[in-house]
Amino acid sequence: MKHKIRAAVGAMIAVIGMSIAAAAPALAKPLEHDRFVESGSEIIQEVDPLFCEEIVDFPVLHEWTVQENFLLVVRGDGFAYSAIRLHATDVWTNTLNGKALTVITAGQERDQKIIDNGNGTLTINAAFTGVQKVYGPDGGRLFMDTGITKVDLLFDNSGTPTNPFDDEFISFKVTSDTGLSDLAEREFCQDLVTFIG
Repeated sequence: MKHKIRAAVGAMIAVIGMSIAAAAPALAKPLEHDRFVESGSEIIQEVDPLFCEEIVDFPVLHEWTVQENFLLVVRGDGFAYSAIRLHATDVWTNTLNGKALTVITAGQERDQKIIDNGNGTLTINAAFTGVQKVYGPDGGRLFMDTGITKVDLLFDNSGTPTNPFDDEFISFKVTSDTGLSDLAEREFCQDLVTFIG
């Protein structure tokens, strides 16, 4: 279950620029409660040769740290609802000049409603709230996104609608997006060239 939620959240971070939580009703005893910290670094073009292809012509070191708190509980309707609290830092450094762009994301996601579609799939209405800030090489803030984004997540329930551990993530669709969005019209690859190239 954690992996499908992380995949869904990762997809949304990539598309909408932030991981985003609305207030939730009281939760029952958790099926799962997990905390983890993950970090790493890589020259992004070595891992993904198509990264910012024909835009960024310098090697980029990507360093990241993610702290996550994951909670899964069963509610009265029998479905397992998740809540994720996330704090992530991504640093993108031009290895030729040492200049870096830093992206800090903090927020939380909560499943609001789970619908059995009757065809072997579940739709999860989820709300994400949070903030993403982008800092330039001098440490000054360049951009900020903040607000609430609601999405519909589609999962294959593997024939067991109330067992979240065998579900497979299929897709997601943004249903509403409100708040401040400095990044909505920006191109990340071009920003790397502009600010650290």
